[in-house]
Amino acid sequence: MRGHRHWDESGKGARRLAAPFFACDDLLDLYSRRGNLASPDNQANSDPTEVVPPMATPAQRSPLLVRCLGLVLIIVPLTAAALTLPAQAGVTIHCLDIGQGDATLVISDSGQSMLIDGGENGMGTDIIVPYLTGLGITELDFMIATHYHADHIGGLDEVFHQIGVDQQVYDRGWNYPTTTYNQYAAVVSSRRATITDGQVIDLGAGVTVTCLGLNGNGQLAAPFNVTDYENEYSISLLIEAGDFDFFVAGDLIGINSGGHRDIESSVAPEAGEIEVYQVNHQASYTSSNSYFLALTQPEVAIISVGDDNPYGHPHQEILDRLSNLAFVYQTESGSGGTLPPTDLRVVNDHILITTDGYDDYFVDGDQYVMDEPPITNVPGDPLFALQGNHPNPFNPTTSIVFSTTSAGRGRLTVYDLTGSIVYRREFMAVAGIQSLQWHGTGHAGQALPSGVYVYEVEAAGGAGRSKLTLLK
Repeated sequence: MRGHRHWDESGKGARRLAAPFFACDDLLDLYSRRGNLASPDNQANSDPTEVVPPMATPAQRSPLLVRCLGLVLIIVPLTAAALTLPAQAGVTIHCLDIGQGDATLVISDSGQSMLIDGGENGMGTDIIVPYLTGLGITELDFMIATHYHADHIGGLDEVFHQIGVDQQVYDRGWNYPTTTYNQYAAVVSSRRATITDGQVIDLGAGVTVTCLGLNGNGQLAAPFNVTDYENEYSISLLIEAGDFDFFVAGDLIGINSGGHRDIESSVAPEAGEIEVYQVNHQASYTSSNSYFLALTQPEVAIISVGDDNPYGHPHQEILDRLSNLAFVYQTESGSGGTLPPTDLRVVNDHILITTDGYDDYFVDGDQYVMDEPPITNVPGDPLFALQGNHPNPFNPTTSIVFSTTSAGRGRLTVYDLTGSIVYRREFMAVAGIQSLQWHGTGHAGQALPSGVYVYEVEAAGGAGRSKLTLLK
């Protein structure tokens, strides 16, 4: 559950306060602050000290102590019908030490499992399969390849061949002209499927994995097989368990220079504030831009990196940027920058993250207190439910579907990714399921460009927001 973040001006940290939904004024405030902080267009000229809100000092953020986030008790009244949450949403996330590359194992308390990426060729056989066997996993439920570089998919075919996948192997579709890709595609073909933008994979026990974007997230045009953009094509994933949020996105890019395209800035509003960030692209200088970090506000950063890698990962400028927000854990030392031990720990092993979704979470044995106040379980049916838009992506028209228990005035608002309102109209809602059509036009009926937009529906029973993609 994502809510408002209130900053403690004493510099002792931050506490997020859960709210049942974003009212329009709150959403406008959120987006106006985003626009004022740093838009993707003016990011290069922005001062990072203006982007990042005041944070705790490195000593105060050290995970060697339980993180008590804030000294001021703030009480928020909640009505009995405000929220409905499961009693528990437990998950364990294993950031595997596979050298240079990524491999992330997600296991819900239901027992369902997902492997995201598999490191270089040989890492599946040498590291991942023995690790899975040691955990008693004889078959994975899901597998995801974020993109087709060898340090992410090299071990996946080995795991599939030796362990297997019961349900689906998701990737971004299309293809890539390497032997490693061809081996992967041939081996997983019986379970292979293309993930879709907005798709939610349910791992049970209140744990979900949501695709926030892929193939450039609306920032790049098809066909999505330009080899120089393979990093930009990475799938962005948000793993949610109760109030706990974990973001992983392969080698997603966050700059618009050197032939690269910034995709991070379009994904950041969809991720929102998170607890743990598996750092994009092994903390390359191409990742983790200030706008992305300002919107996601991670408390912990995980860098999967190999010793003596030829790229100089992690790059010092990214470590410095991360240290303003998060405590950093690395699987290995890498061959680039470093930080003092008050800001960074090299684990030289797999990094385990566990949480029940509500009280606290643990990273490599260090306890972090969840920064939402406790919420009482309240059974009952929701007053309002946003059910998404169809089709998505769309051109020229999409239908936004929602349900409400109360008739009355409502409002549809569409924002671009800078937070500007591009379309708004009033309507009369009826009790029950209904839909609104949007034709991809602005206030004056002018056609809007292709891209990702955020929409909010407000009705008497509540409000909801999501994103849609206009693709021309």
